[in-house]
Amino acid sequence: MASVRKRVRAGGSVAYSVLFRERDTGKQTSLTYDDRSEAEHMRRVIEANGGDLNAALGIMAAVKRHSPTVAAVVAEHIDLLTGVSPGQITRYRGQLRDHLGGALGAMPIEAVGLREIAGWLHLMESKKLAPKTIANVHGLLSAAMKTAVRLGYRSDNPCHGVKLPQGGAVSDEMCLLSTAEVGLILQQLTPWYRPFVRFLVGTGLRWGEATALQISDVVLDGPTPSVRVIRAWKRGADGRPYLGTPKTKRSRRTVSLPDSLVADLRELCAGRGGGEFVFVNAQGGPVLNASFWPKHWSKAIAAAQNPVDASGAPDPSASRLTKSPRIHDLRHTHASWLIAQGTDLFVVQRRLGHESITTTMDRYSHLLPEQQISAAAAAGRALAGI
Repeated sequence: MASVRKRVRAGGSVAYSVLFRERDTGKQTSLTYDDRSEAEHMRRVIEANGGDLNAALGIMAAVKRHSPTVAAVVAEHIDLLTGVSPGQITRYRGQLRDHLGGALGAMPIEAVGLREIAGWLHLMESKKLAPKTIANVHGLLSAAMKTAVRLGYRSDNPCHGVKLPQGGAVSDEMCLLSTAEVGLILQQLTPWYRPFVRFLVGTGLRWGEATALQISDVVLDGPTPSVRVIRAWKRGADGRPYLGTPKTKRSRRTVSLPDSLVADLRELCAGRGGGEFVFVNAQGGPVLNASFWPKHWSKAIAAAQNPVDASGAPDPSASRLTKSPRIHDLRHTHASWLIAQGTDLFVVQRRLGHESITTTMDRYSHLLPEQQISAAAAAGRALAGI
């Protein structure tokens, strides 16, 4: 622990000494200041850096040079972003406000190193934040640090190479369904929305992509019936939805359709204009998650989990759903069905619109047990010769 002691010089002037033990040498050291507030500031900086004198001096030097703070640089980074939706900008500003406005945010940008980033991550974990939330905020901080390097505020990115908290296994986050389980949900779903749910699980499109499809995006005649994904719902800075471009460049894609969906889409598209949405609610407007989830999806899941007979009494003989899938799990289920049939992961990547094959591998490689079996067999053959 560091301390501040007041002393009177021989000439009568007052000085303030910061006393502490250096971390690296264990030597008792003191620094003298004429101003008590400056001495107290140095005491706090030394304690925050575990007695690392060089780090503390660097931070104080950066403060004297009026180096911008971490929070100011993150804010500037957000202001400089281009090609980002207003809704995403709003989310970034929320992350800055909620997670980067504390002690780290108040530090000069030059003074931040591995120790400060690690300390901030420990603080985020202590708040019981989800690993994904921490990773998202760290991503914003790291991007802002890259911007700081480009703007000449510092020479390196201290976020680079820092290991993030690990979440649960991908398989634990997904709720994969069999065809029979999807059938149980469809039985309980309002008939109006059955083609929509069949489409989601049959194509793997994201919610915002499927609900943004227009009649002109559907090609049903020809050797390969398909849909073109060229737009998706976004949220503006005011939280209101608007039609924009898909999530990434790879998300702009053409997805072929199975025969069973072609019949559904022919019926839905018949006699309608090219600019109309393929899937609409009962009033003819866009299908909104905020109403579809509680009014239709959740009720269908609950009914599939607790089936009743014609009289409304519990039916113990009926097949029941034992899982609680989200709507997004239809996309994961689609991928699992493709992989189970031996579809190459590069094909899965393109069909789902992942920007990188790494994303596909990270999310779905655990669904390839036969590859693990083959790898074990190969290792066994090699070991047999030893």
